Amino acid sequence: MNRLSIRRQRINLLGALGWLIPLAVAITAVLWLNHSQPTDQMRKISKARDEIRAISAALIAPRPGGQRMPNSRQGLAVLIEDGTLPHIPHDPWGRAYQYRNPGTIRAWELYSLGPDGIESADDIVGWNLYGGR
Repeated sequence: MNRLSIRRQRINLLGALGWLIPLAVAITAVLWLNHSQPTDQMRKISKARDEIRAISAALIAPRPGGQRMPNSRQGLAVLIEDGTLPHIPHDPWGRAYQYRNPGTIRAWELYSLGPDGIESADDIVGWNLYGGR
């Protein structure tokens, strides 16, 4: 092999690396971004947290006539009756939010039963929105 052919091979190798490295970086970035996109389940959990925050704020806000927080028997419907909220949404899985006053763990409890629909570790609870039960 002469010097000219060795030099051409180096130039070809550098040229290949010149477009191969950015291509590899771009593919890696696309894969990472695709992996970090929120899933439908993550969106539903986020929506449940937001709705629990809103309902909780309505529960603790001063209401007409100086009424206190409703008990479990009265339920969340009191918030509609007294005009505090226009409606009580269902959780993202189509079930009613659960409300207890007095609660079994806290003074009062507001939570969603989560994706499985039963009281379990995946519930979205008002007293620990990011940790479950």
